[in-house]
Amino acid sequence: MTRLLIWEPNEQITRKIQELLKKEDYELCTMSETDDFAAVPEDDMPLMVVMDARMRWSLCRPLLDECRKQGLPVLFLTADKHASAHDHLKALYAGNCDVATLPLQAKQLRSKLTALGGTQPTGRALQVDEEERVAMLDGRRVELTAQEMALLLALMEKPDTPVSREQLLRKAWGYQSIGETRTVDVHVQRLRKKLGCEYIETVYKCGYRLRLA
Repeated sequence: MTRLLIWEPNEQITRKIQELLKKEDYELCTMSETDDFAAVPEDDMPLMVVMDARMRWSLCRPLLDECRKQGLPVLFLTADKHASAHDHLKALYAGNCDVATLPLQAKQLRSKLTALGGTQPTGRALQVDEEERVAMLDGRRVELTAQEMALLLALMEKPDTPVSREQLLRKAWGYQSIGETRTVDVHVQRLRKKLGCEYIETVYKCGYRLRLA
């Protein structure tokens, strides 16, 4: 039986998950926002985690770090149906993960969990620590400046999707003038030196694309 941890502050959603999985082969346990995941005894450690992506990043990041150390699959829950939002969530966790859309449906939830339980992560693993300005890329630690971190986060909003220089200016640094696009090129070159040229691709007549697939 697979022990499944539900990290969900909304009790209604928690009860819904429990109801949808009551006939499945899962041992369900729950945690509140104030519980310390790192303090869970080894014998009680879950094999999979379902967590609400709407929680504050200060709460999510420590949990995701522990999940990564333990090699646990994570299923994010979000009400956002856009593919770009799903890609962004997947880029946050350097491990086996997927995204389920709220409100949950039994078929979707079961298929997602089944797939996570039997697959290994694909693509490149990238996660960031905004406060420390550090990126972990395939297990490699990369220290970034504030400007480089802002640029990387802007690119991570739509991984594997072209983003124009103007969009990056606005998203990364709040620029409104499109006459400053050279700033993007300069910081992209610096970021490439740290991450590797293959991770940030130039898109002709558009801008750049973060390659994680």
